[in-house]
Amino acid sequence: MPQYFGKLPSTNQPWTTIGSVQAVNWSDRTVNFECTNSSFQITILAPNLLRVRLAPTGEFSPRRSWAVTVDDSEWAKVPFKVQDIEAAVEITTEQIRVCVQKQESCLVCFDKDNRPFAQDDLDMRMGWRMGAVAGWKKIYPDEHFFGFGERTGFLDKLSQVKTNWTVDALDYDALTDEMYQAIPFFMALRPDVGYGIFFNTTFWSQFDIGAEKPGVWKMETRGGELDYYIIYGPEPAQILNTYTQLTGRMPLPPKWALGYHQCRWSYESEDVVHELAREFRQRRIPCDVIHLDIDYMRGYRVFTWSPKRFPDPAKLVSDLAKAGFKTVTIIDPGVKYEPEANYHVFDRGIANDYFVRKADGQLFHGYVWPEKAVFPDFLRSDVRQWWGDLHKSLTDIGVAGIWNDMNEPAIDNRPFGDGGEKIWFPLDAPQGEAGEQGSKGAGGNLPASASTHLEVHNLYGLMMAKACAEGLQRHRQQERSFVLTRSGYAGVQRWSSVWMGDNHSLWEHLEMSLPMLCNMGLSGVAFVGCDIGGFAGNATAELFARWMQVGMLYPLMRGHSAMSTARHEPWVFGDRTENICREYINLRYQLLPYIYNLFWEAAQTGAPILRPLFYHFPSDRQTYTLYDQVLLGASLMAAPVYRPGVEYRAVYLPAGTWYDWWSGECYAGPTHILSYAPLERMPLYVRGGAIIPMQPVQQYVDELPLDQLHLRIWPGKNEYLFFEDDGKSNTSGNQNFALTKISVFTEGKQTIVEISPREGEWTPPQREVIVELVGVGEWRFQDDGRGHSWKF
Repeated sequence: MPQYFGKLPSTNQPWTTIGSVQAVNWSDRTVNFECTNSSFQITILAPNLLRVRLAPTGEFSPRRSWAVTVDDSEWAKVPFKVQDIEAAVEITTEQIRVCVQKQESCLVCFDKDNRPFAQDDLDMRMGWRMGAVAGWKKIYPDEHFFGFGERTGFLDKLSQVKTNWTVDALDYDALTDEMYQAIPFFMALRPDVGYGIFFNTTFWSQFDIGAEKPGVWKMETRGGELDYYIIYGPEPAQILNTYTQLTGRMPLPPKWALGYHQCRWSYESEDVVHELAREFRQRRIPCDVIHLDIDYMRGYRVFTWSPKRFPDPAKLVSDLAKAGFKTVTIIDPGVKYEPEANYHVFDRGIANDYFVRKADGQLFHGYVWPEKAVFPDFLRSDVRQWWGDLHKSLTDIGVAGIWNDMNEPAIDNRPFGDGGEKIWFPLDAPQGEAGEQGSKGAGGNLPASASTHLEVHNLYGLMMAKACAEGLQRHRQQERSFVLTRSGYAGVQRWSSVWMGDNHSLWEHLEMSLPMLCNMGLSGVAFVGCDIGGFAGNATAELFARWMQVGMLYPLMRGHSAMSTARHEPWVFGDRTENICREYINLRYQLLPYIYNLFWEAAQTGAPILRPLFYHFPSDRQTYTLYDQVLLGASLMAAPVYRPGVEYRAVYLPAGTWYDWWSGECYAGPTHILSYAPLERMPLYVRGGAIIPMQPVQQYVDELPLDQLHLRIWPGKNEYLFFEDDGKSNTSGNQNFALTKISVFTEGKQTIVEISPREGEWTPPQREVIVELVGVGEWRFQDDGRGHSWKF
């Protein structure tokens, strides 16, 4: 048809595909291939990690100052063998073998059992055309695709197209493509084989996972070269461990950040905030953090306070701290354009030329909350230093964390409310360090030039979060800080936690939150959450109760709601919902030792905190598309209810022994069961051998010294390494922590529990330890740090 749904047909330029290999040479890291029309290279960084680069012009781009990956030279050299035979070149490491067919320049990897993966498509392989460069690879039968950063819909992205370009994804739904985050990483799994791909481009890029051509996935970018990493698993844990070695791991957050956060756009005055804090304490609903949205500012000017509504912010923050609340304030990148008004942020930014300019030198402006605004160039280190130091005015009065918003960047071309359109900086706007050479233009035939927004758009939120985190590190040197961001790129976990933006008070968004957060965790970003109850719209009592149950599992547990919606605090829906909220927030606080251990694991290995079932059961085909059951760590599995009026739901229990958290009933997997789930109950199951440390309920972290540690242990076989520290001191170079190994196993009809002597410099407060073998019995003792053993 000449016209289809109003769209005229278009014709793309044909692809030029890579030519045959003409010459091969190699060094101690890299194998170089000279082809008839281009060059490509394979760099061996680890036994399971390869970097593949194609330069259509034969000349590779220099490393960028803001690169998110570890430099190739910083990896320890690993042994590998190269065999250059007549038809092919084979590269063999300790874990994988790579074969490059010379005639087609076709790359394929094999594991030790000779199973292929990451195989180039024979028809296309790698290629380029004006404005783009791309690579094509084979999709194997029963292969599934996960990660891709922040994505709506279900877990598996087979047959979908995913674009990497940060946008203000207002009113997103299951069909939305571009989101607030752009993380060009995924993992592909099939039974016994798994690998990850990190597409190392900050330009606009896109994955097509068999949508255009079934059986073939494609990666395409508007950068000038193809640059990607292949990470062999075979299991998700190994893939993420290596990926986060490459792009960085999250720092251990303060323990209070794992508690419940309360937020609204907006708690509009000191009086309202004080009343909110009193309600939590009087109702005995635990809460650690209160967030202040944009209305605490004077006319939406960042780094200011409203003199009318927040006349004494230092006293407010101090009063909240005395009641056990930490204060987190929002900061946006848009700086009000206000010359000759003694607004220090604008004045200093102008004086030092810190704001983004157009290619012709004119100051760029757009419209956000303070109306006409200008925007810092966070790609510059001097701008990041200045911006980070601006936070001192907040940290000096006790603000403990910063919430970075609107940093995709989200900009309108007219004042808010005037029906404008979303824009971003001009794509040719220069950004970054003065004199730094940019990547070559897409297609490879343009001269190198300074970086432009075309290349660094996806980095804007990441670099704002970095500026904030580094500033807080400088100005809160003794204690860890909390950073939250809406936008980011690969490696954002090094600087910030992430929430999934402006969701809605819809059952569909509750359902979608689980695969969204799991795919973020599978993209290296473990500290993630969704707004409990939904940001936009009005939750019902039933929806809010079910969402709070699910929110207890979120690594970031924050309730939030928008202006003009009904209030969404736990008590506004009546006694029944309030009691449910209190019960599940209480459970969150009881589980804090277990959850904190998961955060430590994430900081050490890159492991997600909230996990899909296939993370621990990667050979179980049933788990690949199972999106509505999740694991909190390795031991706790939840099967939430996400539809109104539902009191029963099917639950899949993978191989092994499982126990009902509430009733203690035992099941042998793999099996399906029907679980009874009245409104007061979220189905929750524990793996056999689970060791779950718990604590008494507190109204906030460190309300009282923890004088009791409850180790709940289920029969089975397991080893658990229990991490403890003070939960707040900066961890950089800090050895003041303790590790305790706890084991459970069976001998005949007896179950043995062993606690090894505590190791490390940190000593917990005087406490009683309860060792409970669930359903069997318990022992109690005063913790002296020595080893203990019991037979049940």
